Amino acid sequence: MGTLERTETLAHRLGTNGRISIKAIGGLLRVRGIEGEEARMTVAYRIRATDHASAERALETGRVLIDRGPGSLEVETPERRLSTGLAWLFGGARVSADISIDVPWGTRVRLETMSGSIEALSLIGDQKYRTVSGDIRLWGLGGLVEAGTISGSISLDGGGDLRLRCNTISGGIRARANVFHGMILSSTSGSISVVGAFDPAGDYRAESISGSVGLTPLSGVTAELRTVSGSIVSDIEHRMEGGRGFWRSIVGDGRSVFHVNSTSGGLRLLAASPEDRVVAATAPSAPASSESEAPATSSPAAGAAAERAEAGAAGAAAEAEESSAPESVESWNPEETAGASGDVAEEEELAVLQALERGEIGVDEAAERLDRSRR
Repeated sequence: MGTLERTETLAHRLGTNGRISIKAIGGLLRVRGIEGEEARMTVAYRIRATDHASAERALETGRVLIDRGPGSLEVETPERRLSTGLAWLFGGARVSADISIDVPWGTRVRLETMSGSIEALSLIGDQKYRTVSGDIRLWGLGGLVEAGTISGSISLDGGGDLRLRCNTISGGIRARANVFHGMILSSTSGSISVVGAFDPAGDYRAESISGSVGLTPLSGVTAELRTVSGSIVSDIEHRMEGGRGFWRSIVGDGRSVFHVNSTSGGLRLLAASPEDRVVAATAPSAPASSESEAPATSSPAAGAAAERAEAGAAGAAAEAEESSAPESVESWNPEETAGASGDVAEEEELAVLQALERGEIGVDEAAERLDRSRR
C-alpha cells in the first residue's frame, strides 16, 4: 500500500454577509474568520491505495463536492450520500480529507461531521457546529454560537460578546468569554465549566445528570441549583439561601440569574484568576493539537491594517470573476503502509455513525457501540 497526498485550493467571493455549509464524515473541519469578502478553501486529501493509478481513480470518485453560488459556498464529501459503513472505500482505496477555509468574519457558518473534529476561530456571524464523536474547539467567537456532539467535548476560549447553546452526552463543555448574553448548556455525564460576565437581560441555564458544574463569574450573579443529591460549594464571597433540593447563592449584586439543574451533580463557584479577566476575542494562528491548547495571538481587529493589503490584492484579482480555478499540489509515497486493525475500527465506527444518522439506532446505543469499538 502507498499513500497519495494531494492539496487543492480555491477562492470564491462571499461578500461580508455570505454563508457556508460543510458536511463530512471524518477528518478535520476548520474555519477561520478574516477581513475581506473572499473565501479561500484548502482540501487536503490522503488516499491509501495499492498503486498510484488506483489512488488517482479513487480521488476522482471521492473528491469533495463543491457548489458555489452568489454569496454562498456548500461543500459535501461524497460518502455522506452513501449508506454503508464502507462508504469512504472507493475501488479498494481509502480516501480521507481535511477541509480548511478562511471566510469573512460575518459569514454564517454551518459545519457537520460524524467522526471528525471541528475547529473555528475569529467569527461573529451565526454559527452551528455538530459532530457525533469528534471534539469541537472554538476560539475568539462572537454572535450566536450553537455546538453539539455525542461523545466528544466542546471547548470555547477567548470569546467576545456571544450567545451560546451547547449540548453533549458524555463529553464535557468548557466556555470562557468576555460577556455572555444568553446560554443553554446540556451534558448527561460530562462536566460543565463557565467563565465570564453575564448580561442581566439574558437567560442562563445549565443541565447535567451526573456531571458537575463549575462557574467563575466575572460579574454579579445569582446561581440557583435544583438537585436531588448535589449542593453548592463556593470559593468566593457569597450569600447562601435555600436547603436540600434547591440552593441559591448570590454573588455581588446578583442581577443575572444562572439556573442549574442536576440529579447528582453539584455546583462550584470559583474565584477568577488574572488570565480569566483578559478574555477579549483572540485566536490561535494555527490549529490546536489534541495534546495542547492553541496559542493566542492578537484579535482580528488588531491586525486589520496588515490584513487590508492582502485582502485588497485578493479582492482586485477577484473582480473579474466570483471564483478562481482550483490549484493543486500532489505527492505519492509507494512505501507507506496502513494498519489493517485501524481500518477495521474505522469501518465499524463509520457504520455505527451512519446507522445513527439514518435513525436505525438511538443516541444511547450509538454511544455504547462507539465505546466498545475503541477498547
